[in-house]
Amino acid sequence: MERASLRDNPLLATLLGAIVTGLGHLYLRRWLRSLGWLGVTVVASVLFVPESTMAAIDSGTLTDPLPVFPLVLISTASVLDAYLIARRKRKEMNGRGDTRALGTEGVDGTVACPACGKDVDPDLEFCHWCTTELDSVDITELNGLDEHNSN
Repeated sequence: MERASLRDNPLLATLLGAIVTGLGHLYLRRWLRSLGWLGVTVVASVLFVPESTMAAIDSGTLTDPLPVFPLVLISTASVLDAYLIARRKRKEMNGRGDTRALGTEGVDGTVACPACGKDVDPDLEFCHWCTTELDSVDITELNGLDEHNSN
C-alpha cells in the first residue's frame, strides 16, 4: 500500500487557503506571494468594503452580502492560485521521478541526490541541498547497472 505525501498537496493548499487568505501559500513555502495576497485583501477591505458592512460582519448581522463581494473574489483567486501552484509543483516532482531514477544522470548532466531527489553537480561528493554524502561511483557505471538490470 502506497502512502500519500502531504508535501505540496494541492487539496491541502486549497483547504488552508480557503480558511485564511494566504495560508495555502505559506504551506507551499511561497512567503512573498502569501504576504501579497494578504496585503491585497487588506487593501481591498479598506478601499471597497464600507465601514458599516465591516461592523455588520463583526456583530454577525450582515444582511446584504454584495459589499463583501470584492473580498470573496480575492479570496477565491488566492485559493485557485495556491491550488495551481501546488499542482504544478507536484507534477514537476512526479515528472522528475518518472524521467530518471535517483542517482542517474539527467539530460543536463546533473545527478539526483538519493536522499532528497534534488539535482546536484556530479563532480561534488555531497548534496549541497541536504549535505548527504554521495558515493564516488562513476555515472557511466550507474547507467550501465540500470541498463543491465532492466534487461
